[in-house]
Amino acid sequence: MRLASRSARARGLAGTILRRAAGHHGCDDLLADCVGAIAEFRKLLDRHLQSRPVDYLATFLDLLAAKGQYHWSAVLGDFTDDFYHLACPHCAVEVTIAIGDHGRYSAIRDWHQGDVDRRGLRQASPEGLSGIGRWMHETAVRDGREALADGIAHLFGKGECPRCASVFNIAEEYTSANRPVLR
Repeated sequence: MRLASRSARARGLAGTILRRAAGHHGCDDLLADCVGAIAEFRKLLDRHLQSRPVDYLATFLDLLAAKGQYHWSAVLGDFTDDFYHLACPHCAVEVTIAIGDHGRYSAIRDWHQGDVDRRGLRQASPEGLSGIGRWMHETAVRDGREALADGIAHLFGKGECPRCASVFNIAEEYTSANRPVLR
């Protein structure tokens, strides 16, 4: 911990270890005796985020892992050109969720035609966010990361299936389809 507080490289290595800790590989037990050190590391990472560093996204992802949010730490991007794939919870068609510079929409991805039958996403209001979505959004807003906050509001908002028109919570459906099973 002392080394991570003085060295960007050590902080990055510690963050990478945490981000890779969860999974089926049996390494989860390595962190069992590190609860105190991880709590200190969370505080260190949060202070670093508040300094608005160049490595903001990497530090944000490391902090997600330090908070036990391994899933979001592994999949969250910078929302310049992010795509999330999930099955519609009602008709099971594969839906592509796009959040980035080219739009914020749900669509059916066609190999030849691209994203067809686009439906605009309904972003969550900051007051409507809860849990990790709320924390992520509040942290991004606090640190002046408007694009990240906007992307999070869309990711934790609602999408519409282009095939059956059902509306669903994007983050919940994506998480249930992609979250690793921890043992």
